[in-house]
Amino acid sequence: MTRSFFSTSPTSPSPRSNLPRGKACMSCRRRKIKCDGRKPVCSQCLRSPGTADDCEYPLEGRSRTQQLEETIKKLQTRIGELEASANDQSSILLHEPYDGTDSASSFVGLDIPPYTESWSSQPVIDIHVSPSPTSRVNTPTSASSSSTLVLEEPPPDMMERLVDTFLNNYTHVGFFLDPSSFRQSALLPFQFGHYDRPSPALLSVVYMWGSRLSHAPRHTVYNEDAFLVCTLQNIHQDLGGNHPHRVIHAIQAEVLLSLYYLTLGRPVEGIYHSSAAVSLAISANLHLIKSPHHLVVGQPCFGVLESNFSPPAHAREECERINAFWTAVIVTNYWVAAHGSPSALPYRDTPIDTPWPHDVEDYVSIAGGMSPPTSYSTQSPEYSQHIFDNGGGTIAKFLSGLNVDGYSSLAMLAKASILLERAITFSTRYPSDHGSSPAFDSLDVLLEQFLLNLPLGLELNGTDSTRRNLMVIQTLAQVAIIRLHASRIHTSNVSRSKYLSAARAVVHLINSSDFSNWNSAHVDPILGILWTTVGEVFIGELSNIQQQQSFGVDYGVEARLAQQHHELTSCLETILSTMRTFATSSPLIDYFSSRVDGAHRAILNINSGSPAHSVGQAAY
Repeated sequence: MTRSFFSTSPTSPSPRSNLPRGKACMSCRRRKIKCDGRKPVCSQCLRSPGTADDCEYPLEGRSRTQQLEETIKKLQTRIGELEASANDQSSILLHEPYDGTDSASSFVGLDIPPYTESWSSQPVIDIHVSPSPTSRVNTPTSASSSSTLVLEEPPPDMMERLVDTFLNNYTHVGFFLDPSSFRQSALLPFQFGHYDRPSPALLSVVYMWGSRLSHAPRHTVYNEDAFLVCTLQNIHQDLGGNHPHRVIHAIQAEVLLSLYYLTLGRPVEGIYHSSAAVSLAISANLHLIKSPHHLVVGQPCFGVLESNFSPPAHAREECERINAFWTAVIVTNYWVAAHGSPSALPYRDTPIDTPWPHDVEDYVSIAGGMSPPTSYSTQSPEYSQHIFDNGGGTIAKFLSGLNVDGYSSLAMLAKASILLERAITFSTRYPSDHGSSPAFDSLDVLLEQFLLNLPLGLELNGTDSTRRNLMVIQTLAQVAIIRLHASRIHTSNVSRSKYLSAARAVVHLINSSDFSNWNSAHVDPILGILWTTVGEVFIGELSNIQQQQSFGVDYGVEARLAQQHHELTSCLETILSTMRTFATSSPLIDYFSSRVDGAHRAILNINSGSPAHSVGQAAY
């Protein structure tokens, strides 16, 4: 019998071991080898290269389920406190840890100030969304005032306008529910919190996004800030209620909140909401859909709610649950790229068997007996061996080259985000070039194969939305190549070539895209992070050219360097121009475009005697 992921029974030790039952480290358990229980690192992990950092011992007396539930409870109580504390910070660092060197030889460090908008100058507001009796909340602002504002749910015409604005303009990843079903239930003539409508937190966050994406003048009462406050309170209340879809709707609300804070450049709040979404998804066993490890039906799998998570009623509901899990994965990987924080999803300790997501229409067809799209397979077994220690799960198979499914837009986006997260994790763990390694080579091959096969699965439906998603997917993969090879560009010509080719490929993507039909009010905020990374590549290369010119070169070399300088400057200006196009929709993109532009101007002005030749402040 396969042992349940949430089982509290310890793994049986080898009969030859004198170690008490359940005392082996997690790494030895995964590898099924004898452990001597030494702390902080056992002998087996000390002898195995690359595993010493993973030698961890389970906390006694608590199962995995209990730990996850405690995490959720802490998140529920801490999010509000962190919202308040974020407004008191003088700056928030959003960094990219390319390597372990000092700032003189690494990427430009970009500090993001807290975007408090109008909250910082307003007194405490108590907002009550009628007729729900549990939606009163204090905003994370000054506690010195007691002024009160009572807010009822928007009138029907405004509700419809906000919902439609959100559904028509929210084009990037983040909304995994069926849009038509959501709209129908959201506009039902029932009271706020009715079981046939979306949960209060989900409705509030959709109203918030609808208000943000709307071109209408800011409403004095029903505005973005007020809906955000309602969302933050209701998201705590909803999980303790009896709404039949409270788990999925809570995950959806957490995801939309996390992406909202990414748009604003507020990592403290954004990372916590992302972590909450992942914790909810794992506690609800959304990582074990169609898995032999799944819990027996009827067994409580979400103890914090004191309720069972019932089986899906139909194919669409199962599709939404699958999409919910992978959307949470994507968003947490976004924050790895944006902030450098560890992934909220423990790949090593979590068996992920949920299949790759399909579009709702495709999923219904497949459920009815049709076959999924043709797949490809690229063998690269070393990667899973060195990075995961074991295989068998959906992600582990993909990273080992056994890509047998997953060609929807959401699936490819999930894969691209995983590849970027793996590249960042690898470069952080091994910040300097130690020569070739099986893990590095396998990930490098996997990235190449992913890009080669990518258009084959997405060009079949060439809608504007598909093309936009394809650009994000390709940019994620190209930046993963940049991050993977960044530490080797001074020691490997191959790495340097791939590094620069990936940056130029992103510029080519931009030049090949028609932004005229993009909604300028909203763009996937991760593009701001990715374009910044690419811009820093060109700034570093321009700095290298300036340094070569400063030593004096002959005419032939000078001409070649001048040509390279012109080409790199053109690429950088393309990146900057594109970021400025979308800067008005995202304070994050606006801030980074200003920082990259400032670094570019510094290069142009550093040598007043030769303004056409650039000098970079930050090389790699």
